[in-house]
Amino acid sequence: MLYIKKENEPGFLIDFKKKYPQKDYDSPEFAEYRPKLNQALIKEQKGICAYCCGRISEQKSHNEHIEPRHPGRHTSTKTLDYMNIVAACNNVRTCGRKKDNNYDKEKFVSPLDEHCEDKFTYYADGKIVGDDYTIDLLNLNDYELKNARKAVIKKLQNLDKDTINLVYMNEEDEEYQPYFNVIKWFWRTM
Repeated sequence: MLYIKKENEPGFLIDFKKKYPQKDYDSPEFAEYRPKLNQALIKEQKGICAYCCGRISEQKSHNEHIEPRHPGRHTSTKTLDYMNIVAACNNVRTCGRKKDNNYDKEKFVSPLDEHCEDKFTYYADGKIVGDDYTIDLLNLNDYELKNARKAVIKKLQNLDKDTINLVYMNEEDEEYQPYFNVIKWFWRTM
């Protein structure tokens, strides 16, 4: 997981909430804005999933509500709260699709927590350890995710810190490298 610093709420979202104060994310009136919101989130996250940090695109992501839209018998009051929405990959076995409506605010490590990166460790075999609740809820040790992280670590192992920084860690780039969380962690632990 990588810390996501939320930018200013997009103007179209502010305008929609002013025009339709009683509507929510699932309202038919908001349907045309969902793709626009997804574009803004992907740009804000520099092209990576909020949870696994794999590469995402408009076709391979969805608008993920950290606090689910339907957590039980009621609809969340945060369905249009920009600070509650991130972009996540569409893998049904991991991340937001796996999380679905399960969520415990007291246990879940959010990518909006500026200390979230400190709560996870990565191993050469691609395994992630740390906050068990979040790892299990998002299935972050899925076979494919472990293999992807393992490949990234293997690629970095023969490089020095300066080369990794120069080639992989330019935070000014429009897009992060896939699994930037692993790259950043590996660099910090060298």
